[in-house]
Amino acid sequence: MKKSIGLFIILLLATGTTFSQNADQLISEMVTAMGGKQAFYNMGNVTYDYEYSDPNGGTNLKGKETYVFDGELSLGDYTEHSLLGANGKVLEGFDGTNAWVKFNGAPSMDEQANGVARFLRKTNYYWFAMFFKLQDQGVNREYIGSKKVEGHDYDLVRITFGDNVGDAQDSYVLYINKRTKLVDQFLFTVIAFGITEPNLMRVRYETVDGIKIASERSYIGSNWDGDIIGEKWATTYWSNIKFKTEIATSLFSK
Repeated sequence: MKKSIGLFIILLLATGTTFSQNADQLISEMVTAMGGKQAFYNMGNVTYDYEYSDPNGGTNLKGKETYVFDGELSLGDYTEHSLLGANGKVLEGFDGTNAWVKFNGAPSMDEQANGVARFLRKTNYYWFAMFFKLQDQGVNREYIGSKKVEGHDYDLVRITFGDNVGDAQDSYVLYINKRTKLVDQFLFTVIAFGITEPNLMRVRYETVDGIKIASERSYIGSNWDGDIIGEKWATTYWSNIKFKTEIATSLFSK
């Protein structure tokens, strides 16, 4: 009996290790298929035009995003901002530690406005760099099986985060295409806004300087099985993507 129990425990441990290795391997293959983590960060910085529309809540954002990868510096210069735009022209920044917002060039002391700016600065940067950041320390990766969706075969990887990683610890389930090694869709929560049930995000890629970027994104309410339960898709489009431009880090300071 003791021998059987010991063997059972060894098999469980071995199986768990295999699952962990499979998840890490799948993420590694995905990052390679996208152009490689080091190649991405070697770009140094990026600018692009940004347009977001959510018909469910009536949120519309349009502007220009600028990031420096070292320090995860982030700037958003908006021509349309339905969340804060009533206060005038909106400029948001994150200097690696603090977030700020300016209305018509004047710094705001409004805590709620600065909270919105912090969320958008960190979230927009994360969405852009997300797939390359999945190999960061504090990211937990778990292989949870495979599934066929609309004729495509996928490996599923659950992503969670350590307690000290980010402002909020969301959960993701990645659908990694077995043929292309890319993430075609994923489930995600938005804990910062109290959204614990998932949305389903579907993405389309374009290649810029050898790096694949998920520049077209659409999401809708879902469940953890990936079934669509929402009625309207929210959309995000990134265009005019340019890496390695001349960017002064002083832009990100309040």
